[in-house]
Amino acid sequence: MATASVLEAPNLVRRLTATLLAGQSMASLAATGAITVGSIAATQLTGSAALAGLPTTMMVLGTALGAYPAGRLMDRYGRRFGLTLGFLIGVIGSLAGVYALIGFVPALLFLGHAVMGMARGALDQGRFAAAEIVTPEHRARAVSYVVLGGTVGGIGGPLFIGPTSRLSAQLGFDLLVGPYFAGLLLFALGVILMFAFLRPDPRDLGRHLARIRLTNAVIDNTPPRTFREALHSRNIQTAVAAMVLGQVVMVTVMVMTPLHMTEHLGHTLDAVSLVIAAHVTGMYVTSVFTGRVADRVGHEKTILIGSFLLLVACVMAPFATDVLRLSLALFTLGAGWNFCYVSGSSLLTDSLRPNERGRIQGTNDLVVGLVAAFGSLGSGFVFETVGYLGIALAGITLAVSLFGIALWALQRRVPIYSEP
Repeated sequence: MATASVLEAPNLVRRLTATLLAGQSMASLAATGAITVGSIAATQLTGSAALAGLPTTMMVLGTALGAYPAGRLMDRYGRRFGLTLGFLIGVIGSLAGVYALIGFVPALLFLGHAVMGMARGALDQGRFAAAEIVTPEHRARAVSYVVLGGTVGGIGGPLFIGPTSRLSAQLGFDLLVGPYFAGLLLFALGVILMFAFLRPDPRDLGRHLARIRLTNAVIDNTPPRTFREALHSRNIQTAVAAMVLGQVVMVTVMVMTPLHMTEHLGHTLDAVSLVIAAHVTGMYVTSVFTGRVADRVGHEKTILIGSFLLLVACVMAPFATDVLRLSLALFTLGAGWNFCYVSGSSLLTDSLRPNERGRIQGTNDLVVGLVAAFGSLGSGFVFETVGYLGIALAGITLAVSLFGIALWALQRRVPIYSEP
């Protein structure tokens, strides 16, 4: 089939998008399961709660550090190769977690979480793969469909802990081996899924689509820019700011909310779980319509909506004392993040030449991940010194800054590919 007719085939686009959505769902489910039991496993293996947070920290850092090399590999060898390799790395990380618990080796547990994080950093590039196979007017919707896969992990991850733990015990292993082994199977299924069904490669389709539909664009005969060079583009500045600032506001408020609820408000862990469930719902379920909004009203306006929602959430949170209002505030926080993340990812893809997408998108995710990790770490110091209100004020400041950036970008809108 000719390239043009392939790209016009809606069934092909739907199949590739469904494959990417299924892969994202598997990766999210496996990673969330490991994060859920990671602190328990660390305490069990080390005999101390002091290192309980280290598995999650290692996974976050691994996610950040895995994004850039994954992007470069996808530029060179294609999205199918990079995503298949990402799932394979996830198998290795999960296997390390299994052996850590069987052999009682704490260092192997921490290493396993870091490796699973690197896998997640590669697999998060799946949203950019979905963006490549559609025209710009449908790009945000394609991104939002893949981001929706996070719902499976956010909701299903904690739910499969019980059954897999019981099965592990019945087989004579430690209870915590079950979730890691289940993650191993999910990552292994992802390897098969990407290798067998992600054909033709989204990278190649994206480059052909650019030649067919964006005839005025500079495609492959211009050297790819570095991330620093790309940041001279106003559109890319806006896209990166949306993802970085949106992530920092979301993470800093979300991380400290459970501690605020238990220490300052006297809520139970059951109440905390309800609030965080509402937050996760806001983060991912809103993808059902976020992409449609971005494609209809534009990226800059969608980022304005997202930053406004983040601002509203940060204003609500410190004054909410009951579970219902806290749930509403954290749901709004998650929705604001989603608007910024989906529209920022789509705008970034729109603003890049096809031969530079992977490396710059990977670098962007590296920056987002590192900033989020430092934001999470810094939020503890802010909470200790000025309390939850200080966290909210910091979030308000960053949300207002992002609103200003998006408003500036809207007033000085630059056409895609018109910049150097």
